[in-house]
Amino acid sequence: MIGRALLRLFRSNRGAVAPTVALSLFGLVAAGGIGFDYARLAAMDTELQQAADQAALAAATQLDRSDGAQARAATAIEDPDDTHRLASNITRFANDGSGTSVEIESIEFCSAFDDSVQDSDSACTSTTSDSDSSYVIVTTEMRTADYAFTPIVGAFFGNSTASAVASVQSSICNVAPLLVCAPNDDFPTDSDVGKGIIMKVAGGNQWVPGNYGYLDFGNGNQAVLNALLANGLNGCQSTSSTQTEPGDKNATDAINTRMDVYGGTGATKSPSVCDASTGSGCPAPNTRKDMALTMTYTQSTANTVTTAPADNQSCGATGGTISYATSFNSPDGTTKGFPRDTCHYSANGCTGGNYGDGTWDITSYLAANHPGVTASQIASALTASGTPATASTLTRYQVYSWEEQTTGAMDPQQIGATTVTSKTKGQNTTWTYTKQCAFSQPKLATTSYPAQKDRRILPVVAADCSNLKGKGSAFVDFNILRVFDVFLTEPSESRTAAQTGISGAAVGTDDKEIYGEVIGPAETFAGTNGFQYYARNKPYLVR
Repeated sequence: MIGRALLRLFRSNRGAVAPTVALSLFGLVAAGGIGFDYARLAAMDTELQQAADQAALAAATQLDRSDGAQARAATAIEDPDDTHRLASNITRFANDGSGTSVEIESIEFCSAFDDSVQDSDSACTSTTSDSDSSYVIVTTEMRTADYAFTPIVGAFFGNSTASAVASVQSSICNVAPLLVCAPNDDFPTDSDVGKGIIMKVAGGNQWVPGNYGYLDFGNGNQAVLNALLANGLNGCQSTSSTQTEPGDKNATDAINTRMDVYGGTGATKSPSVCDASTGSGCPAPNTRKDMALTMTYTQSTANTVTTAPADNQSCGATGGTISYATSFNSPDGTTKGFPRDTCHYSANGCTGGNYGDGTWDITSYLAANHPGVTASQIASALTASGTPATASTLTRYQVYSWEEQTTGAMDPQQIGATTVTSKTKGQNTTWTYTKQCAFSQPKLATTSYPAQKDRRILPVVAADCSNLKGKGSAFVDFNILRVFDVFLTEPSESRTAAQTGISGAAVGTDDKEIYGEVIGPAETFAGTNGFQYYARNKPYLVR
């Protein structure tokens, strides 16, 4: 029996697989370990790539081409004390003893980037200048994942790093198609509020602070005029597809409609251009300016009457034989509108060039338009209504706002004496009365447009023009700093020094100039912060 049992055991093949299993166990463990460890490595690689992407996007948000842009971009993603970081990422799969935070190894800035070139460093046109930094390349530090099982086959760890390229796309929204070169990157600050600004046509390559150009959004001159007649650009437009044009007379005629002045050619010549449903071509509720409208009316008497009857019609009256001219008279110095900064009438100009100092002749303005009213009274009234003001620093816009709030402050005014002429025919004598009338409310247009932003306030693009060389495609070298509000103080008209009505004035004005007063950073018509309403900067990944 024992012999047979031994013989059966000897002949049995049921355990033959055991050696095979034993021999293959090493390979099975190695394969499983490689799958586990490399999955971990892939997860760490994904974490690092996400960190690089987010860091590049965060850095790109700071590329506004103003001074310190590169430093702000670097601080946004690698600030040592973490107080100014815009992005901070962690890795849960690196176990190299360096903690979980993903740090940045290098940041490179580019003025241009050729995405058709595979190598990012080769595709980048490197720059150290803030003004032309358009792209950023961010590379993370090398991180290590120590393997758990793969060392069985001689592999102990895996290294990984990641890089990303980002840029920022800028758009301007709902603005008047007007660009003005700013005096500095911080403009306008609180100290700029109330300063007058002569916006002069930028001729050729002469882009200096205060010079302006119209923004052509790709639809030609008529689209520029339509936007100036209306409430500005409707919607948003990428700055990369926008061009500049030096100013021209037709465009200032479009702006003048906001002050009830209709002249020039085409649509801007007729008050009928005012569309009450949209506000396009319509004036503001307060249109006070240094221009008057001629009013005439007649009275009849028997031819035996040799003395003119009393003047019984005042400016603003209607009916009967009363008629008004179809356009305002050119400025002649007798009608007092809001004056410019005093230094802008000087032969030597203002210290700030096209930008003034905010000092204007409020005393003469009030004496002419609001006899008996003082700056202190206006400041007190504004403060009581919720707008803090002081007599010594009243701006033109503050006085303008007070006029709108004050009963009687915008009543029509007669300028100078009434002229009376007579003509006798048969049994009657016709007496004709002619007078000049100043109006602070629209007279030519059938309505004003108060539904949205005051029509005498223009949201204008403030630009760094240091790299702007002319018009057209050169616009890509211009940098939007911000959008700011300008109060239009006067129509764009030609005036000699005498016609300004300013005592001691040495210079006049030009019909291509746009004069205004700085109100401050643009606000929406609802009075809220206007950054996202007027300008949008969107970072995006290039690769």
